Amino acid sequence: MDRKIIEKIFNENNLGEVKSVKKIEVGFTNKVYSINEDFILKICKDEDNEENFEKEVFFFDFFEDQIPVPKVIFHDNSKKIYNKFFIIYPKIQGDNLYAKWHLMTNDERKDIIRQLCEFLKTINNADYKKFVEKFKISNPINWKETIESKIQKSLQELRTRETLSKEFVQKIQEFIDENKPVLNEQKISLVYWDAHFDNILVNDNKIVGILDFERTELASIDFVLDILKRMMNYPKKYMSEESEKFAKKEDYENLLDWFREFYPKLFDFKKLEKRLDLYCIENDLKDLIGWPNVIELKQQLATIVKYDSPTF
Repeated sequence: MDRKIIEKIFNENNLGEVKSVKKIEVGFTNKVYSINEDFILKICKDEDNEENFEKEVFFFDFFEDQIPVPKVIFHDNSKKIYNKFFIIYPKIQGDNLYAKWHLMTNDERKDIIRQLCEFLKTINNADYKKFVEKFKISNPINWKETIESKIQKSLQELRTRETLSKEFVQKIQEFIDENKPVLNEQKISLVYWDAHFDNILVNDNKIVGILDFERTELASIDFVLDILKRMMNYPKKYMSEESEKFAKKEDYENLLDWFREFYPKLFDFKKLEKRLDLYCIENDLKDLIGWPNVIELKQQLATIVKYDSPTF
């Protein structure tokens, strides 16, 4: 975004003089800038993500008085001022949780998870009628069909691209067919499933900000466990390069135990491990479309479905 446009927006909204503009290197679908170290300007870079961008604005307003989300002061989806959707909100003064996690004691980490679980409960317990109406969401939803359709869509794309061997695809399909009935059990609510620590801001061991609500959706509440399990098993996956050097797997080994203690309802499902396997497959297949040469994704899929051929 041209600095002159930023200056015009700030002038028209009495936000003061634009003294500094700093690009923040986060995410893939948006551009984020810190203005004067006081405001965040978030721009929807990808037109395919515009509906999710609008969902985030909705949820920031919806949860404004319930959880520590950004308070939007300017939102533009007209493309008259600029040819992209964008929002401006006051910068929350806090640190990315990944940057502080390695400095915390286990007791401090556990209390952070307690706080996060309370916020997740607030989101899960919210009345989602307005969300469903505004974004024309099909409701009620069939959770098994939702996950299966996403898997099949990705599998078909990977077949077409020949990213995976026919034998590997067949093995994945057999695993899906055998285990998909475990998803018939569902507890549908609003789910903030992008709850990795890059989206959590802390100050003095207190959660002061929760960011990135673009992928909050109607889902079974256990769906959030997928990303938590990934953080535990692969701590560097969602970290910035700056935080990666502090990553130690042992610092994350208690995550699921703490979540189970403070939010046991997330774990109250039959054959939970198979459900998490299916969520992992759905995520990894989708990621393979964008990053077809990442061997770790293929190895993880092979481990889940017990595919022991050296040829992926």
